[in-house]
Amino acid sequence: MKKYLIFCFTILIVLNFSSFSQIKIKSAKLPKYSVSASIGYNFVVGSANGNVYDLSILESGYSSNAFTSKNLGMQQGAGIAVTGKMSINKKRNLRLTGMIGYDHFYNTGDKGRNRTRWQIFSLYPGIEFNNGKVFASMEAGYSLVFGAWQSDVVFPDNSTSNIYVKFKPASRIGAAVGTGIVFKMNRKMNFTVGLKGVWANIFPKFNKTSSSGYELYINDSANNNGIEIGGTKEIIYLQLNTGITFSLK
Repeated sequence: MKKYLIFCFTILIVLNFSSFSQIKIKSAKLPKYSVSASIGYNFVVGSANGNVYDLSILESGYSSNAFTSKNLGMQQGAGIAVTGKMSINKKRNLRLTGMIGYDHFYNTGDKGRNRTRWQIFSLYPGIEFNNGKVFASMEAGYSLVFGAWQSDVVFPDNSTSNIYVKFKPASRIGAAVGTGIVFKMNRKMNFTVGLKGVWANIFPKFNKTSSSGYELYINDSANNNGIEIGGTKEIIYLQLNTGITFSLK
């Protein structure tokens, strides 16, 4: 429940962002067309439940590997994005947007013996309101999620081995909301600092059994053919980002 409350709180920030429009900074030019490039730091909501070694074998008439942590072992990472924007009204403060992004999560646990790596490619269309000082955005679209889990195994004789598990790419529909401040640099460029909340796997959710122990499905549903296993998994994270917007026209 905590992760949903934080995501809703992020939405409230966006919906009430107008109070920040009174900040005393020079308004940036609002072009008809623009493109922005940004980088960000990602922090996964519910990281306390993201132990990277929390991959278990569940048996109930079949064998299936699945994360028991609520966020598939994700904790923190980084992202990059490129967004194209087109104004749709006379004041040029309302824009249609199209974002293509890449987010990478790499985490270790148990003194480095266990590691997770997750990657997300996103294609999100959306809408943005920008008055030249602050902006708020809403997006929804497609994400391709895949990852891997690796663990070092120490045997009683102190010999070691390694277990490497890949997760098959999975398609998900997600949504994002964001807000931030715009700083004018010159007639053609603006600098932005923002906060975004992303829920990458709203639907569909699946839970499938793999025939291989080393290439598994991303099981984010709590149910497999009527059998409850591990609870629903969510990929929800907050991103603190910064970037530069270039005016095209």
